[in-house]
Amino acid sequence: MADTIRGKLAEAGNAISEAAQKVGNRVSEKAEEAKDWAKEKAHKAQNRADEAADKTENAAEAAKEDAKAKSDNCGCG
Repeated sequence: MADTIRGKLAEAGNAISEAAQKVGNRVSEKAEEAKDWAKEKAHKAQNRADEAADKTENAAEAAKEDAKAKSDNCGCG
């Protein structure tokens, strides 16, 4: 325990510095978690968009093949 005002101020300064360091570390951890969460959500959204695009492409391909089959079997020729 400090006996002088200067010593007491130094101890208080050290305590404040330690508390600020702990807060800074906690904020950094939470920011990292938020970044990871956002990255995960972005990947999931991209995957859903890719799946939807594939589904649409497959449906368009199937419609094209159906149209071709109908035109080949029209009995017009």
